[in-house]
Amino acid sequence: MSLIAGNLAVVQRLLDSKQTAWCVFAGAAAHLYGTRRPIQDVDLIVLPGQLPTVVQLLQSSGKSVQYDGQRIIWRGIKIFDDMAVRRDGTTFPLTFDPPMQTRLRKMPLLGAPVTVMSPEDVVAHKLLLDRGSAHGKYDLVDVEGIIRRQSLDVGYLRERIRLMRAERQLIERLRELGVEIS
Repeated sequence: MSLIAGNLAVVQRLLDSKQTAWCVFAGAAAHLYGTRRPIQDVDLIVLPGQLPTVVQLLQSSGKSVQYDGQRIIWRGIKIFDDMAVRRDGTTFPLTFDPPMQTRLRKMPLLGAPVTVMSPEDVVAHKLLLDRGSAHGKYDLVDVEGIIRRQSLDVGYLRERIRLMRAERQLIERLRELGVEIS
């Protein structure tokens, strides 16, 4: 874990030094909001179209990164600029948009001061992904942990689901988990 902690601190300092907007999301964010399974990597999101700039920033600092046009991978840190979910021929958009940016929280993660996506954004994203242990993922477990330990802003959660165009996919699922948003 200390290797990922050190790498997160490096990326955090580089992004912050260039005043690049970013935040932690996915499993590491779920961990901060109450899911207590080990952190295996840290996913970050930046503004749409910023990945090439982040690649240059990391490479100019001597970091050898993998970049496939959709994400950057460097030593346990993955950086995205689009979290859209594609399922059954439908794309559910999700980017680091202004509503998300206004709800960021500053929290310590592995010793680094990071900005973290809101629990509502994490819940909407992970519930729509709906990957289980068969895929080596824990989306539903993370969602359940967040719902148990966080007071969700249901108004914002409703808005996020609307922005993702995922009402049909998520409202009933949330109701089954005890979250009434309609």
